[in-house]
Amino acid sequence: MTRYEGAGRVGRIRDSVVAAAAAARGVDEFFAGVMRAARPVFRSEVWAGITVDPVTLMNTGGHYRRAVPLRYLPRMLDIEYREGDVNGLPQLARGPGPVGVLGEAVGGVRDRSPRYRDIIRPLGLTDEVRILLRDRYGVWGALILGTGGDTPPYGPEADAVARAIARPLGESLRRLHLARRAEAGGDGTVPAGDCPAPALVLLDDAYAPVQLSPTAGLWLGELLAPGEPRPPGRGAPAGRTEGGLPPALYGVAAAVRAAAPGPGSSGSLASWAHTRSRGRVRLHAWRMDGPGPARVAVAVEPAGPGEHIALVMAAHGLTPREAEITGLVLHGRSTAEISRLTRLSPYTVQEHLTSVFDKTGVRGRRDLVATLFARHVAPSALKGAETEGG
Repeated sequence: MTRYEGAGRVGRIRDSVVAAAAAARGVDEFFAGVMRAARPVFRSEVWAGITVDPVTLMNTGGHYRRAVPLRYLPRMLDIEYREGDVNGLPQLARGPGPVGVLGEAVGGVRDRSPRYRDIIRPLGLTDEVRILLRDRYGVWGALILGTGGDTPPYGPEADAVARAIARPLGESLRRLHLARRAEAGGDGTVPAGDCPAPALVLLDDAYAPVQLSPTAGLWLGELLAPGEPRPPGRGAPAGRTEGGLPPALYGVAAAVRAAAPGPGSSGSLASWAHTRSRGRVRLHAWRMDGPGPARVAVAVEPAGPGEHIALVMAAHGLTPREAEITGLVLHGRSTAEISRLTRLSPYTVQEHLTSVFDKTGVRGRRDLVATLFARHVAPSALKGAETEGG
């Protein structure tokens, strides 16, 4: 793509986009504000903003009000996490740049792409642009834009803006996760005494529901439904599936089908997703090979402390070794115990802890526990302890 020389206009659009992202209090507001600010160059009528787990790159939610029609979502997520195609999120994450244009990735022969054949062309579009939102700590989401039809082509100016906003938007999205504001009012916890029983959803080859447990409708209503505004109240009628299933559920179902069966394979996969008012939930999927129509089962249940801690540690940019040591600190292990369990010298353990303290902005172990657990995982527990303590 040719270099765009209008640096002044690109800079102004970038500043407007970054300001909109910084002002957002939730994921919906984040993506809606970003696209409004970028409207001078991103004029796509079909687009989606997605959030992902920075460790697995699994879909965890997002903004789907302007995305592909609901009937295409199962196939879209199937291609993304099972069949594979050019510009998949893991492929883009391994690349040097944040932008992927489908037509360029297939050398202009778009029919080589199943996403083009099955989704983009039937919608009357000609191309797709993906912008990874990542910072130095990882990938936190992406903007996916459909181009063609009545939409102006993705040109040098739009490309310059995309590359200029990718990193600052990644930083803003990470801060939303870190501040426990990825959804308005969510603190990453499930209200005590106000939680439905775990749900089970059975899906067939086309990801259509075959059977739902009694609480499935409640949990599916809580997960961010594609293309729908937030309802004023909690939950949804039991059995509600006419609007399609949440993208995160389609994603984990497709990914577990892609896992190679055989010795050493558990046939299962776990991920997580945001909900409207019940914090994060755990999605646990496994393959089904019985005689019935069901091919995948997905359990939906409240996320445990492990999911919350893993996300918070990723958001702080901890290395795998630092995360391992932090986990041991949260379990009350001493430096000597950590040294024995990790086979590192006490000096090396302390060096890692010093790096953890610097990254999380704390001064010692007690502050670390308060920051990673009491503040991010169980603020309600902390408030209760403060009340009991007078």
